[in-house]
Amino acid sequence: MSQKVWYAALIGLMVLWFAPLGSFQLFNPDEGRYAEIPREMVASGDWVTPRLNDLRYFEKPPLQYWATALSYEVLGVHQGTARLWVALSGFAGLLLTLWIGTRLYGAAAGTMAALVQAGSLLYLLFSRITTLDMGLTATLELALVGLLLLVHAERNAQDERLGALLLALGVALAFLSKGLVGILIPGACAACYLAWRRDWHLFLRARPWWTLLALALLAAPWVLLIEKRNPGFAQFFFVHEHFARYLTREADRYQPDWFFVPVLLVAFMPWTPLLPAIIKRSWSDIRSGDAAGQMLAIWVVFNFGFFSLSQSKLIPYILPLFPALSLIAGRTLVLLEPGQLRRALLISSALGLAVGLTVLSLWQMPALMMRWQVHEGAAVPVIACGFLIAACATATAAWLARRRGPMAPTAVATLGSLLLVTSAVVTADQLPGQRHYRRLVQEATALMHPGTAFYCVDEYKQNMVFYLRHTCTLVGYRGEMDFGLTKDPKRWIPDLDQFAARWQNDTDALALIRPESFAKLQQMGLSMRVIYTAPKLVAVVKP
Repeated sequence: MSQKVWYAALIGLMVLWFAPLGSFQLFNPDEGRYAEIPREMVASGDWVTPRLNDLRYFEKPPLQYWATALSYEVLGVHQGTARLWVALSGFAGLLLTLWIGTRLYGAAAGTMAALVQAGSLLYLLFSRITTLDMGLTATLELALVGLLLLVHAERNAQDERLGALLLALGVALAFLSKGLVGILIPGACAACYLAWRRDWHLFLRARPWWTLLALALLAAPWVLLIEKRNPGFAQFFFVHEHFARYLTREADRYQPDWFFVPVLLVAFMPWTPLLPAIIKRSWSDIRSGDAAGQMLAIWVVFNFGFFSLSQSKLIPYILPLFPALSLIAGRTLVLLEPGQLRRALLISSALGLAVGLTVLSLWQMPALMMRWQVHEGAAVPVIACGFLIAACATATAAWLARRRGPMAPTAVATLGSLLLVTSAVVTADQLPGQRHYRRLVQEATALMHPGTAFYCVDEYKQNMVFYLRHTCTLVGYRGEMDFGLTKDPKRWIPDLDQFAARWQNDTDALALIRPESFAKLQQMGLSMRVIYTAPKLVAVVKP
């Protein structure tokens, strides 16, 4: 590939990667939450104590909050800047994969590893949706790259110093991204490698004192300062949010141990049919004694097993294994027979075609579309077309596999995934819930003033608070803000009777209410004027 073509491809990838960020409104709850916390940091000027709805919120560390707050300060507060950190993290992960893949296995393998990572549906999607998992994935990849530099056979003294530095930075930043898991995963993978290879000198090459120093300089100051300002933080953050969440079902996110098997099969598309070849290649590297290959295998297996055993599971939790899996895939593609690649891509194309045609068929059933409340807007046909475009791209990639080597088909299949996910996210506002949120915000914004009393009655919609730029008094609902409410109980009204008394004394007030609670307030004769009604929410103002 000529340098001009390579740069053109990189620019095109960046456009497709970053352009859609501001084109669709925030999803509830995660995007609203992780956009609102940094907004409140900027508004309050307090970058030490995270707050959600002006209540202390200690569930997660602050790195993404800080990065997003900084983007707000520089570029303004809106949904695009709220997603900038995850998009940058995802793109940085691709560059890391390209670099370390090239360093270990050559330019072709490194490029194809980055393409596989860029084309994986889950990785693509969560590079556009604001959760903490992509930031964790990128920072953990720093640590993984450090470990790979420390173990690969052709390392030199410079590699060892750089590897120790990247490992230290990766661990510290991963801790600041999502807590102790940022220390546990690299540490456990390194320990497994030590036990397997008996490479006891790795401990010295890794310079663990550098990692301790990075944690002391980058992470410890925040932990100490927030504990000083908020006594009890350490117990809640370390015990409740780490050990209790992993070992118990109190987070109400329990899934069976096999949950991530189907998740991975879908998330790794369009490369899923290549998994047998990837596993075979990895096993061959393990048996041949390839140290980097063994570390990559340990990283994939440990991440998958660790999150599978957790009593709290969400789909994006397995994102940290994607860089390692993509590196193995890139090495596999270089050595794969064209016929195997062609067959795998044809299977992916057939699956994409089946999904696209099924969605189009369902779209032709008005009664079903109305029942699902997706009969309005272009979301359904555009998403169906996205699957069909991806299927065509993958079929084209299969055709190229016999003629142009593995690079061109890998790039074309990745382009199909990019177009699929981009078409899905840019039409997300046409989904029923998103349409209702948009219209509700429009109605409420016109009536909201700085002095307006704002209530969330038996419900808390995270994205509504972000768009209205106004924290609310909770009525009945506690949820994840229970800890904050124990520190600031005046921000909570326990029942509808006390809310009604408060409402009657207000002169300017707006409330978002669950329909069942709204019906009870009507029966109580409370004076309210409805400004918008959605299936799961009613917005009212004081007449």
